[in-house]
Amino acid sequence: MGNILNKKRVKTAADKMPLLDGFEFDPPDVGDGIGGIILSIILWLIITVLFTFLLYILGVFFWVVILLFAAMLYWIFFRALRLVFKNSKHCRGNLLKSFGFGFFYSFLYISWIYGIIFLANYLN
Repeated sequence: MGNILNKKRVKTAADKMPLLDGFEFDPPDVGDGIGGIILSIILWLIITVLFTFLLYILGVFFWVVILLFAAMLYWIFFRALRLVFKNSKHCRGNLLKSFGFGFFYSFLYISWIYGIIFLANYLN
């Protein structure tokens, strides 16, 4: 993978991660009796509302990501193919010119993705 995933970076990332020994969760003690029951119901409702909002936010995030990927695929495939077919009259019968247009548009529509990956790697 080159410099993106080398042993040193993986080890430093692994050292910074918290250790998860198990899923031991100690809920707070609410007590016994009617007060504990009422407090448990109130906490249950609050946690349910929090989880509902978190799931809603997570769903919105996934829809935004899906729509962003769909827009990228539209831009890369359909717009690039439109330009290639638009210039097909110039390349008819000339294989070298056809490869030239193909490589040019491939570079044009894919290079920005590699630019983002390069900048993310460079800034780290």
